[in-house]
Amino acid sequence: MVSSSSSGVVVMDANVVALHRGYDQTFQAREQRLINTLAGYSELLVSFSGRLESCYSMDLCRASGVRFRAITLDNPTLSRQSVARAERYCRHYGIPHQVLKTDEMIFSAHLGHLAEVTDPVRYLCQQLEHEEGPPLLMSASVEEKREYLRRFHSLPANTLWIFAEQGMTNRDFRYGFHQRQLALWGDVGEACLSRRFVDMASLDRRHLRMVDMAEQMLVDMGLGGAQVFFHTLGDRVTTLARIRVPERLRALVFDMQPTIQKALRSAQFDLVTLDLATLEDPHPLVI
Repeated sequence: MVSSSSSGVVVMDANVVALHRGYDQTFQAREQRLINTLAGYSELLVSFSGRLESCYSMDLCRASGVRFRAITLDNPTLSRQSVARAERYCRHYGIPHQVLKTDEMIFSAHLGHLAEVTDPVRYLCQQLEHEEGPPLLMSASVEEKREYLRRFHSLPANTLWIFAEQGMTNRDFRYGFHQRQLALWGDVGEACLSRRFVDMASLDRRHLRMVDMAEQMLVDMGLGGAQVFFHTLGDRVTTLARIRVPERLRALVFDMQPTIQKALRSAQFDLVTLDLATLEDPHPLVI
């Protein structure tokens, strides 16, 4: 819901919870500035991958009252969970949603050790034929904008990087996501499946599908938040799924080991192992 003061400033009225009293005050002031900035546009396109940052930016767009359309670039590196989350969110709130499907591997996580990667923002703009019309809002943090400029040197025309420009860090996005209780749409990990590969030589469409299928199987078992990392043994042929889970799921996963191994082998993994290193739990937030 959005209301306006007598001065014409948009006033936020959202379902939020206080997580840290001292930090909340500063954060909410900046969040209100962001909402007011978004309200100043007549229409926007919003890049919406279903990841944490884009869920939060969509919520601020709704709070601002701006007219907007969500755009999801569905490609082999984007998890099916993220696409489904984006579709559920837009369907629930009646948001116009355009899904652009491509077989091109687009890395939203900028992998510095790869010699050549497709510029994800310019690729999206090309698919939209986005030279004129409403600007495209990018849900990028300060860190992400800095890395984007390091890799691609300039920002595409007719794109908005409002969140980064107003100082939103990765930590701030995560705080806002939990404050607005957006986790009800599902656990949000790293949406770009390329992060699940240690050896980039193994990264191809078939192996991406194996990881994606395995993670979806774990979700169906009630293990939302688990991540599957792809490895091969020394022969470069035998595949290994290394499962990493939040601490809160550790005991459950131990009890379910036979079921999990059977399921992931059906996803064409030869071996399955549980990583004893604890995955950062997406629910608790420490300031």
